[in-house]
This record gives sequence, structure tokens and C-alpha cells, in this order.
Amino acid sequence: MLRTALLFTILALARLTSGLHFYLRDGEQQCFLEELPKGFLVTGHYKAEEWREADKLYVENPGITVGMTADDNESLHRVMNQKGGHQGKFSFTAGKSGEHTICFQAHGAKAGGWLSSSVVKFTLDIGIGEADDGGRGAIEKIKDISEKIRVLNAQLEEIKVEQNYQRERELEFDGATSSIKRRVIYWAFVQLAIVAAVCYWQLRHLRRFFEAKKLV
Repeated sequence: MLRTALLFTILALARLTSGLHFYLRDGEQQCFLEELPKGFLVTGHYKAEEWREADKLYVENPGITVGMTADDNESLHRVMNQKGGHQGKFSFTAGKSGEHTICFQAHGAKAGGWLSSSVVKFTLDIGIGEADDGGRGAIEKIKDISEKIRVLNAQLEEIKVEQNYQRERELEFDGATSSIKRRVIYWAFVQLAIVAAVCYWQLRHLRRFFEAKKLV
């Protein structure tokens, strides 16, 4: 059966960062009540470590899964419902001003196969008070990334054009080289034919000369 422990805290409207740790057993849930203004962004990092009796210390167990929820107590609306591994991040934005319940629950402490008492040390760092800018920051980042992508695409196009030009030059060079080779071979055969014809004519002329002189 799940047990829920509620810790009450009072937060100012200025940005606060809270770091704490607490201990849970497998399946146990721990919740915090936070008074949040409308539009405030809550972000955090967490890490769950299991007690290993053999080493007498808390160690990371990848088999642990963590469930995280956040509820608006006035509107009874759930603004966050996340699941993660033994460590990770979470975030949500308060839709309305008022009390919010933020809960964490660890499961699977025995799934890692270690000899332990299934006690989980939960380390939590929460940043509260960053007003949501309506996504303008994300839009600016997206615009910046888009501009960088556009520049990279333009550079890639220039490289592609240069490569195509070099390829065309290579094809032209190969074509010219092939043409020159063909002409060289052609003229070599022509010269060989001429030399053969001249030799034949000279031999024939010498034979007639010798026959006329009755030397043969």
C-alpha cells in the first residue's frame, strides 16, 4: 500500500532554488505543497539511489523508475505526469495561482538484482520562480537554429555547385584526353601506313633497277 508524506513549504515570488534529499521505500510516494503564482515555471533535476547493504552505501540502480506528478489543488487539474529513469529532469508551468501538490514515487528498487533493503535516497533540486515567457524564448532559439540551418544549407549548396563544376571539368578533361589518345593512335597508324608504303615503293624500285641492270 502506498504511503504519502506531505512536506509544507512557503516560497517567495522571487526565483528560488531548493536542494534537498529524502528517503523512500519501493512504491512509497512523497509529496510537497508549493504555493505558485500563475505562469511560473518549475524545473528540476532528480536522482534516485538504492541502498546496497553489502557496500553500506547508496548506489545508482538503473532498474529504478520514478513517477512524477503535479496537481493544481484548486482546479483539481494535473499539470504534470511524467515517468523517468533513476535520474533525470522534469518541468511544468503553473496554470493558475495557488497551491500545487508535487509528488515523487520510486518503483523497482528490487529489479536491479542487488541485495538491498529497498530504501531509496532521492536527491532533488528544484528551480522555482522563472516566469513563462509564452514560448518567446523557445521561438527565438528556433529562429536562431533555423538561421544557422539556412546558412549551412547555403554553404552546402555552394559546395554542391563547386563539386558539380569540378565534375564537369573532369569529364571535359577526360573527354579531351580520350580524343587526343584516339588522334595519336590514328596518326600513328597513318604514319605506319605511310612508312610501309614508302618501304614497299623503295623495294619495288630497287628490284626493277637491279633487274634493268641484270644484277639479279
